[in-house]
Amino acid sequence: MNHITLTTRQIKTKLNLLNEKLDQHLIRLGLCKPKKKVSHFENELPVFIQEFLINYGAGITLERSLKLTLSAHKTDELLEKQLSINTSAIEALNKFATQQDRKEVWRFVKLINQLHLTGAITTIAALEKYHDELWQNKLTKARMKSEKISILLTFLLMLSLISVIMVVLTPVMLML
Repeated sequence: MNHITLTTRQIKTKLNLLNEKLDQHLIRLGLCKPKKKVSHFENELPVFIQEFLINYGAGITLERSLKLTLSAHKTDELLEKQLSINTSAIEALNKFATQQDRKEVWRFVKLINQLHLTGAITTIAALEKYHDELWQNKLTKARMKSEKISILLTFLLMLSLISVIMVVLTPVMLML
């Protein structure tokens, strides 16, 4: 008999390919929706907003503070492309938000546009409130993940306890 041996890495890659094909099939059939990957910009949005607010609060112009904050953070390739095409950081963010079509990015860009058009202090307060809201969401997600992990660890601990009891009780039961 011919035995085929595969490494763990090869098995994982084959399973990932199979999962991707299955996902594409389910999406084509309309049984599930495609997952949108969270962009790096969206993950770093709370820190980005905080840095932007610090720059803008220091008296730097809106455009300059946006460019400073964007240059300080590693952004997505799509945003980098928009920044290289457009001379204005506001225009680049608008086109990036259009292409991303994500709620959080849209909300941030709307607030930036409002700040650009009106220059109102209430917009700064809205940005600060949005920043706090994003941090609370991140904190909630982290707590949920930690709770799931603690439940899984408790389950594993119970399984190991059962195995220890079996190891201890088996010889006793055999002696009777």
